[in-house]
Amino acid sequence: MYGLTDKRVVFVFGKGGVGKSAISAALGLAAAQERGRKVLIAEMNGAESMSTLFGTPPVGYAGRPLRGRLHGMTISPGAATEEYLVRMLRFRLLYETVFRNRFIAPLMDGVLGLSDLISMGKVLDLEWTRDDGSFGPEAQGPHRWDLVVVDGPATGHGLSMLRSPQSMMDLAKVGPLFQNARDIRDLVADRSRFAVVLVTLAEDMPVSECLQAVEALGGDVDVEIAAIVVNSVPPPLFEDKEAEALWSDIREAGVLLGGRAARAINDGERTLAERRRAEAQVARLRAAVDVPVFEIPRLPTRDLATPEIEVLAGALGATA
Repeated sequence: MYGLTDKRVVFVFGKGGVGKSAISAALGLAAAQERGRKVLIAEMNGAESMSTLFGTPPVGYAGRPLRGRLHGMTISPGAATEEYLVRMLRFRLLYETVFRNRFIAPLMDGVLGLSDLISMGKVLDLEWTRDDGSFGPEAQGPHRWDLVVVDGPATGHGLSMLRSPQSMMDLAKVGPLFQNARDIRDLVADRSRFAVVLVTLAEDMPVSECLQAVEALGGDVDVEIAAIVVNSVPPPLFEDKEAEALWSDIREAGVLLGGRAARAINDGERTLAERRRAEAQVARLRAAVDVPVFEIPRLPTRDLATPEIEVLAGALGATA
């Protein structure tokens, strides 16, 4: 996936429970270790998955190193909104008086969708930021981050975040919010800088939701989908066709023997059936999309930490 890591921002999302945070971590680690890039993983909605996966203290909004050239931070909507509005209003007291008002804050978020827009604005700031701390369209010098991997929310919210710049432009028409929204829209639409990676499982409902996201991203959102990652694909029972051809004889012998042999045969049958269902879903996905589809094998444990992320990073690197 080397072409993918040549982008400036990669936005990763998918149905809840498909392992998008693990894939985000692996993608960032692969870019940092195999390509020597300075990578930031930015988690949305104040999540702290990266500190758990890499065994570090919480990364927080300020961020911290995770491993080598890989860093992490979490974009809290509240912190991003405060940073943006204080910068725009220039007076913290005015921000605290107006925008922390218990009546106005829900209006700004619920009616205007401000938190989604400003969270995406923080992603733009990170893409802009230079080594000297300056940022903005006119900033000069080396970028602080070669790649920003956004560990996005679940599918529906992820699509809303990607739609938020155009929604604000349609609403505001002029002014600083309009200009900020246009800058974000320009980033999202720039196929040399920005791309989406969708994560799914080889199961019916996740694949269906992934295909719906593909349709949305090719329609009103119009964002490049660089890849679809099918995570946690069950392994084949046999490593070669010759062994698979002998399965019927092995199964018959196991059933006749009974006991542990029969139970092992039943386990093998379940593994075969699961694998066949997974293969059918992957084939369905490949037939429906004109996007690279990468299969990542299931890990032997659900308790993921740095060693497992390294395995996933190796699997992603092997797809290059």
